[in-house]
Amino acid sequence: MDMKKSLFLFAISFPVTFVIGVIVSFVYSLQFHDHVQIDWLVVFSVAVLLAFGITWRHSRDEKRWKAES
Repeated sequence: MDMKKSLFLFAISFPVTFVIGVIVSFVYSLQFHDHVQIDWLVVFSVAVLLAFGITWRHSRDEKRWKAES
């Protein structure tokens, strides 16, 4: 997978993973605090890690698929 495709996949998956990060931070604050508090560092960390994970997994699967065919 070339760099352009990887960056495009990262750009597409980042907003979705950002929403997941907001939900994770929101649920965590409801469970362990008396008020709703969104920790933006956690949100961005979760979003970046998930987006990189999705991009890496997709590129790995694509390389494996090309090697088999």
